[in-house]
Amino acid sequence: MDFLIDTKWIYYPKQNKLVEDGRILIEGNKIVYSGPKNDSQAISASHDRFNYSHGIATPGFVNAHTHLPEILLRGLVDDKDLHTWLDQMWKYEPNMSASDAYWGSMLGIAEMLASGTVAFNDQYFYSNQMARAVDSSGIKAFLSPSIFYDGNPEANSMEEAFQHAQDTFKSWNGKNNRLWIGFGPHAPYTVGQEWFTRIADEARKLGTSLHTHFNETEREVQEALKKWGKRPVERMEEIGVLDTIQSAAHCIHLSDQEIELLRKHNISVLHCPKSNMKIGAGLADVPKLLKSDVNVCLGTDGQASNNKLDMIEEMAFEVLIHKGFGRDPTLIPSHEVIRMATAQASQLFPKGVYSGTLAEGTSADLTIINLDSIQTTPVINPVSHLTYAIGRENVEMTVVDGTILYLDGEFPTLDTIEIKEKAEKAIGNILDKTESEKT
Repeated sequence: MDFLIDTKWIYYPKQNKLVEDGRILIEGNKIVYSGPKNDSQAISASHDRFNYSHGIATPGFVNAHTHLPEILLRGLVDDKDLHTWLDQMWKYEPNMSASDAYWGSMLGIAEMLASGTVAFNDQYFYSNQMARAVDSSGIKAFLSPSIFYDGNPEANSMEEAFQHAQDTFKSWNGKNNRLWIGFGPHAPYTVGQEWFTRIADEARKLGTSLHTHFNETEREVQEALKKWGKRPVERMEEIGVLDTIQSAAHCIHLSDQEIELLRKHNISVLHCPKSNMKIGAGLADVPKLLKSDVNVCLGTDGQASNNKLDMIEEMAFEVLIHKGFGRDPTLIPSHEVIRMATAQASQLFPKGVYSGTLAEGTSADLTIINLDSIQTTPVINPVSHLTYAIGRENVEMTVVDGTILYLDGEFPTLDTIEIKEKAEKAIGNILDKTESEKT
């Protein structure tokens, strides 16, 4: 499908550039024109047309850290610290079936598409089922199957978990240039040195990367110091695996040396402020990371520790929490957080998969946001509205790889009635199994 979109504004976060009366022309899966309407090339009669006279076009958002099937456990364990939360979650997760994970993934994908998210970066179990959901829905994803066995519903050993990850890579990596597979050793405190080394060696062999958790709690750091005499990131450098890690979630309690190691190895920090606040883990020093030239991307974390897959809300929370805690209103300006949710996330994918730029010749991954609403009137500064005024209800269109996946409240590729019914049944099955084990 070839089509054009006329909008009141186009926003390019990488350059922090706003164009008024813009046009985006899409042919196949590529943007062939992006800029002022008056400068655009001739339009063919075969192009479908969409006119958003009060809309702003931006690159689609990337959710940089999720555990997608965990949506089935949303609201199950609230108001607990991380380690108590994990102890509770690991009682329920082993009772999740492959079918449950598929329908949970479909539910999560629908929620993301409706809020302008075009791609996600995931580390969880049942990646094969997530891959099926990604393939059928049209969204983009980088999936890193979790490799550890506490609470793992599809593996009873590290060997089995690792085999699942390798099988998923062979089956899905590179599918339609939308789906990519890495490896997900959960964290240094759950995966031993020998396994981290073995997984890293396999990643190098296959040309892929690792997605792990670093320094989410002070307890994690203190236990690392007690066990190894080094902090977690320092320990991973010592055993020689940092070069394979592309995605490091949380990174709340970092030393200056650890920050330098992340920069040196070009590791992207996946910042999840809402989830981190909800479990009382603390707040990553994002201003310091950015000043240290560390790539920071924005994510929601899993829905059982955040409860929403809403990147628009995450952006607003991010800018406000840092200004408040830092007592400095200049920290993380609006354009910076939009860049974290778009252009900076391009590093999470192979080159050319997602650019986060709306540049001509790049993949057509974008969202249209309506600014003709009560909460966005008047429109004095459209970029300000993207973080401080809009909600996900303002999203009118989500385009992934040149295909419209969400349009005016409808999902062209998804049957949301069936998805909700199957997801409700799935959580019922998980709860029933868990309760039966207690008796």
